[in-house]
Amino acid sequence: MLCWAPVSIRGQVITPAQIFVVHGTPRDCTSITQLDSALSDNYQPFFAGWSEQDYGEAIAWSRACANFGWHVTGRSRIPLLQAQHDKAIGPVPAHVGTPAGGTSNPMPMRVSPDIALSGEPPSRAPLKLPADGSPVIGSDTTIASHYQDTLFDIARRYGLGGEEIIRANPGVDIWLPGEGTRILIPGRRILPSVSREGIVVNLPEHRLYYFPKPAKNETPVVITYPVSIGKDGDGTPLGQTRIIAKVQHPSWVPTQSIRDDHAARGDPLPRLIGPGPDNPIGDYKMRLGFGGGMYEIHGTNAPATVGMAATYGCIGMYPEDLAALYALISIGTPVRLINVPVKIAWSAGTLLVEAHPAIDAHGRTVAPAFDQLADVVREAAQNTRASIQWERALHVLQRADGVTATVATEL
Repeated sequence: MLCWAPVSIRGQVITPAQIFVVHGTPRDCTSITQLDSALSDNYQPFFAGWSEQDYGEAIAWSRACANFGWHVTGRSRIPLLQAQHDKAIGPVPAHVGTPAGGTSNPMPMRVSPDIALSGEPPSRAPLKLPADGSPVIGSDTTIASHYQDTLFDIARRYGLGGEEIIRANPGVDIWLPGEGTRILIPGRRILPSVSREGIVVNLPEHRLYYFPKPAKNETPVVITYPVSIGKDGDGTPLGQTRIIAKVQHPSWVPTQSIRDDHAARGDPLPRLIGPGPDNPIGDYKMRLGFGGGMYEIHGTNAPATVGMAATYGCIGMYPEDLAALYALISIGTPVRLINVPVKIAWSAGTLLVEAHPAIDAHGRTVAPAFDQLADVVREAAQNTRASIQWERALHVLQRADGVTATVATEL
């Protein structure tokens, strides 16, 4: 049911309208197939006379249009373009910096549109549930970005959604964080206050929690992934349901309303899209029981939309995340979809708050309600002698960046 739609990120809209001038020729995402053909066929006349700046612009063109054109399995566009650069001009130096008194070198940037995950990154690894029953798991970390990274690259690598990493790092350029920029990776989370079984999706958090049933004498764990949810007007439904079907290599049949929506934007859809790289729902899907089976958890061919309100109501995941989850889930697994923008918990004598942008019944982001937070804080502290930092609590709510923060301490 889900398909990609233009997504706003702090006023920026990710659309194919951006123009890149490569070797004197204006290019946009509709013409990226020309580059794909030249790279696949090793057609050298296409690259004749290209300079360092041309290759740099082509890298930016390729990165912005990652969800357009076609790709040969196992031969991603940007690595092929980098190899073409090295063959025509020579290898890129190991470290590219900014010359003293000069501007940035236009050398093509080594980006990673298809993140190669070696082993299980900590953000996806199962986390043991605290033995004392505490709902607080994980920890925040800080990394240094590399010159080839975008925030979306980093988010995918560390198991975060796009909006999640952007909100946690205000002021950092989305597309060019730069070499050595400190990036906060928010990994400390407060588990939702629901039964810890099966799948739980918290819509304001844009996050899925999976609680596998532990074997006898086995420590319970949780695995968590970022997800995309329904956009404004196509909200993801709330409630309790189950996985009723699992499908590998699915076809996608867009509804008439989805086809009308795309046609109105000048992007007409066929009645059926078969398995493959052009399928918006990826290689796996798991159908949910409510809504007549119209809602699903599935992958995406637009990974930059993960962690945003970008679907027609379904739950979207990074392809590698869904492949891992799909292997763990059986038909009948319970699924609960909840709307909890503010989570709160005591941990080691401090009261922690984790706030996310609130979502209304239509899937729209709405202003945070301080009165609701105040009630929750008072309730949590009513049986404890505590010093409550109300200004801090208000700041955390207004920021709504998902980073856990202390708002009270035991006396």
